[in-house]
Amino acid sequence: MRKKSSETNEPTATVRVASRPRRKSATPEPNAPEENDPEALIARVEAVREASRLIARELLREETARFVEGQYRLLMRLFAVASKLERKSQQAMADLLEPRRMSALRVKLEARAIQAVMTGTEWLTDAEIGQLVYPKVFNARATVKRWLANGRIFGIDHRGKKLYPLYAFDATWQPLPAVKEILSVLGGLEPFMLACWFDSASLMLSGKRPREVIASNPDAVLAAAKDYRSGAIDG
Repeated sequence: MRKKSSETNEPTATVRVASRPRRKSATPEPNAPEENDPEALIARVEAVREASRLIARELLREETARFVEGQYRLLMRLFAVASKLERKSQQAMADLLEPRRMSALRVKLEARAIQAVMTGTEWLTDAEIGQLVYPKVFNARATVKRWLANGRIFGIDHRGKKLYPLYAFDATWQPLPAVKEILSVLGGLEPFMLACWFDSASLMLSGKRPREVIASNPDAVLAAAKDYRSGAIDG
């Protein structure tokens, strides 16, 4: 007789597929209430500093021989975290404040002042002045650059070139002697601020601009420069 093949009933393994966690919404969380409260931010900074000091003091109470490397790493990590929280709080305080901005009126007035400086007199390059001084010299502009280096004239930068004001020269295109004295008195001013001063009406000059009278009355312009430098209110 045939033997029936024995059937084995082995347990079937159940495979469970782990479900993927749901992604959280990308909607940014609203700022904590203290993020909009300067006093709360200041209190948080002070609390972080005080907590850091207390924890550091407890860690440093151990004797030097027992102050193991792990404690040192913990202390450095503490300082790093405290510094990060402090910077975050300081940035939040800065973001709460409205920065001071230039008013529209001031912008308009400064634009007018710049326009007055640029259009109130003629401005020439070193090459143009050099050719007027020495028409037959090839590198006459070197003379103008030497005057500039010696403080006999001043120039402003404009579109990559140095420009020099016409009022700084006499009829023969030599620097007026008074210019050097005035530049010595007003030596701390930037070139464009110097140009603004020369183009501003002065009470000491009866309401005239220094550039208008420097050739005819250099002593008065020098006195006005000294008065300006001393901090007196000048019109």
